[in-house]
Amino acid sequence: MKIKLISHASVIFTTEDCRIWTDPWLFGKAFNDSWSLDPPPAWDPSWLNDITLLWISHEHPDHFHIPTLKSLPAEFKGRVKLLYQQNNSDKMWEAFRRFGFQNFQSLPHRKLSQVTKQTEVYCHQIGNMDSMLAVRDGSLTVLNVNDCEINTSDCRRVIHDLHRVDVVLNQFSLAGSTGSPDHVHVLKRVADNILKIMIENHKDLGAKVTIPIASFMYFSCTDNRHINDSANRISDVYRHFNENGLETAILYPGDQYIGGEPWNSQAALEHFEKDSKQEEQRQYSEPVIVRLEEIASALKKTSERLHDRYTALVVRRLKPVMAFLPDLNKTIRFSVANGKLEEVASGTEADITVNSQPLLFAFSSSFGIQTLGVSGRYFIHRNHTNWRRHRILFAMDNAEIFLRPKYLFSRKNIRFLIERFPGAWNQMRYKLARMGI
Repeated sequence: MKIKLISHASVIFTTEDCRIWTDPWLFGKAFNDSWSLDPPPAWDPSWLNDITLLWISHEHPDHFHIPTLKSLPAEFKGRVKLLYQQNNSDKMWEAFRRFGFQNFQSLPHRKLSQVTKQTEVYCHQIGNMDSMLAVRDGSLTVLNVNDCEINTSDCRRVIHDLHRVDVVLNQFSLAGSTGSPDHVHVLKRVADNILKIMIENHKDLGAKVTIPIASFMYFSCTDNRHINDSANRISDVYRHFNENGLETAILYPGDQYIGGEPWNSQAALEHFEKDSKQEEQRQYSEPVIVRLEEIASALKKTSERLHDRYTALVVRRLKPVMAFLPDLNKTIRFSVANGKLEEVASGTEADITVNSQPLLFAFSSSFGIQTLGVSGRYFIHRNHTNWRRHRILFAMDNAEIFLRPKYLFSRKNIRFLIERFPGAWNQMRYKLARMGI
């Protein structure tokens, strides 16, 4: 099997009888225009002619990159088969159809699926959104962990299902911010922990080689550029694996790794080192200023949506939040529970600091609060528990896990919750432990 790095989380797997392209992101930005590709993609449009399968791991826009998917030729969309995880929602399938794709295969959780005569794939869903993909062609099993946060229990399940994993593709750096004002220390600690988890995943899966992917980007707004100072470099990954006596294959966009053959990472490392000396040339966007009236309107609609999908008792658990908007030099109090926003006296102690446009985006869709964290465009100063409740409810809303009986007790939801409960419970315990809860 051959593995060609295109960009970020986008790779092409070539087996004896198919080519699988993953998570295409070829241009533009992601996460409310807050992430940019670095280095740029290696791409030749003629490669589309040989691709037979397209896998989208999950709906985060650095994986489900709508501008890239829309830009692909109609002939390609009519011919290629699109693979996506089987879950409780049809919204992604509906989006793929709107973009012009015509052929689909739903991948069940933790089961091998035959996609061609000689190639099998395996989808393993993590949390309420992410998924991993294993590709097996008889001689080699490759697991694309992507940016799933997996632990020893998850790896044990994977090995139970696949029996062996030869090559692991794994995220290697920061994918957001906790919002801590002490970001210098907190983010560096998170980045170091990512390297530790990569080592643990490699060992738990019994892999021969790890290929770092899914972090070939930078935070590209003036209000999140501070995160770049704590990000892991590809050289950190290489050194960390060497120190632990483990093998890694460093690929630069355009490089192709052939499974089972020796790989020399030096050329790629030198290329990345050359890029690092040009980082001062990176482009950063200034925040767009929006009016409070726009934010208030979006907040009201969000409140109405949540009240329709959840009981008042659940929504009222979200207490008002005090937010300082530096670009407007105003402090506001907003309440998702009652849909109201009001300006308060200057100097009032704030729970969070955030510019006006990211806050508007947070209320403009069910994934807005998640995007605020992933884009890293806010700081949280106090009342962390209340903010965590906001994040949890918005994540449930985006996953279409609605708690009103008319939504919750659908046949599809019940089947999904029963099937996913063991893995979901494991992930919940794992993430709470990482947060020290």
